[in-house]
Amino acid sequence: MIVAEHINVVVSGKKKLVEEFSVKIQPGVLTAVIGKNGAGKSTSLKAITGDIAHQSGTIYLEETPIQKVPIQELARKRAVVHQKSSLQFSFSVQDVVGLGRSPYGGTFLSGKDFEIVEECLQKVDATHLMERTYTTLSGGEQQRVQFARSLAQIWDAIESNSPSYLLLDEPLASLDVAHQHEMMHVLKQLCASNVGVFIIIHDLNLAAQYSDYIIILKDGKTVAEGTAKEVFNEEIIGSAFDFPVSIIPHPKIDCPLIVASGLID
Repeated sequence: MIVAEHINVVVSGKKKLVEEFSVKIQPGVLTAVIGKNGAGKSTSLKAITGDIAHQSGTIYLEETPIQKVPIQELARKRAVVHQKSSLQFSFSVQDVVGLGRSPYGGTFLSGKDFEIVEECLQKVDATHLMERTYTTLSGGEQQRVQFARSLAQIWDAIESNSPSYLLLDEPLASLDVAHQHEMMHVLKQLCASNVGVFIIIHDLNLAAQYSDYIIILKDGKTVAEGTAKEVFNEEIIGSAFDFPVSIIPHPKIDCPLIVASGLID
């Protein structure tokens, strides 16, 4: 598992963007992080992935300090999907997903690599985009391609049912409702293949429906964590988002349903 303990991220020597953040990203578990804008969600993910520095705290991959894990080994076990992944060159979709195979060596993709690329695109409903130029795609299509690229990166671990990890920063933001549910469904399927998922998400109802564990952040601090039934109550959500909500049982699924109550004068 990936274990982050007491992570603090400070800017300008004073302001704490993340304060004492801890999480266990366990294989087979989908962990969602929610909170209003500026709560520290993306910062916490970037601290775990090493994209930004943290001033204190520790991060381990399977009991080894993550900075001591060989880069190639880490890349084969952990993949990251960022909010934005801009490309300056006219890569095809197949090329972009093929980048996920780079940790396995070789200047060119092998026949097996091409099969994996196609299978990953099929997983995200994007095989029809394979020959398209990546930069011509819509935002949602690009996001699905990046998801496929991340799957290709850890595919060998998935196939062997070895522990692996996906960290995703708001991957649903540009997707239509059908593809949002499709991606979450795929993530749940991956959990059954020993993948640990850590996802930043804004849609509370998607978090309630698909997550095994939820962390709620406000002002860089964890204000609640647990299952959806444990943390989704009107007081906690209303306080975390500074917005009134009503929470009722979902009419078809065994999970809470969050309904905005509107602004209070």
